[in-house]
Amino acid sequence: MSKSKTSQKQSAKHLAARAVVAYRAGFPVQLLSVHDDAKLLSRAFAFIYVGSIVDQEISDPISDELHKELAFDMSSALDVRQTAVGWGVAKAVADTNPFAHTGYKLASRLLRTDQPLIESLARELTSQGAIEGDALRKWLEAHASPLNFGELETNTTY
Repeated sequence: MSKSKTSQKQSAKHLAARAVVAYRAGFPVQLLSVHDDAKLLSRAFAFIYVGSIVDQEISDPISDELHKELAFDMSSALDVRQTAVGWGVAKAVADTNPFAHTGYKLASRLLRTDQPLIESLARELTSQGAIEGDALRKWLEAHASPLNFGELETNTTY
């Protein structure tokens, strides 16, 4: 059996065990999948960068709260880079730029696609002050149009 198949089989068993415990404990499981490390890292960077891309449009002075978020984003980006090295996907932190670049492009595509949804959710959050997880899921289900995230990742437009 190839190293890749062995690794995938090990990961599948590990994840299957977690899914069974989650099921038995009554925890929701949204997806069970043996992941592609490169795709996961690029998605993590997209998650981190999307807020920063939105912030580039701000013309007013940046609030203290937003400064804290940006500092957290920088720390998170370093964590993702270090994770890539830890997983053996990159030899060094400096070698993780392709994942960061792919994540940035994905975040840009998502913003272009979902800008109205983001603005609407921002208005809702501003009016309510906080939205619990279940209420957020229901709100998104009611307001978000269908989107194939995998297709968005493979799209070549920036």
